[in-house]
Amino acid sequence: MGVEGFKNTKKGTNIAAQATAITFSSRCLKKGYDQVRVVIKGLGPGRMASIKGLEMGGLNIVSITDSTPYVLGGPRARKQRRV
Repeated sequence: MGVEGFKNTKKGTNIAAQATAITFSSRCLKKGYDQVRVVIKGLGPGRMASIKGLEMGGLNIVSITDSTPYVLGGPRARKQRRV
């Protein structure tokens, strides 16, 4: 993200994700990669924009996997109030 000039809070925008994905895809094409498998991790506005940027850059996306971690039990409950 810093290569494209996005600093601080602007790194979390969908425009920054798309610009980074386009730059990444051009570098991959120079190295000879044309098909990729995408693994998305986490929440945010750049999820779909990054995939769109990879396609715009010329990469062929074979599969998209979402591996966002989620908590089953959650945090421990507060202790009960004694009167």
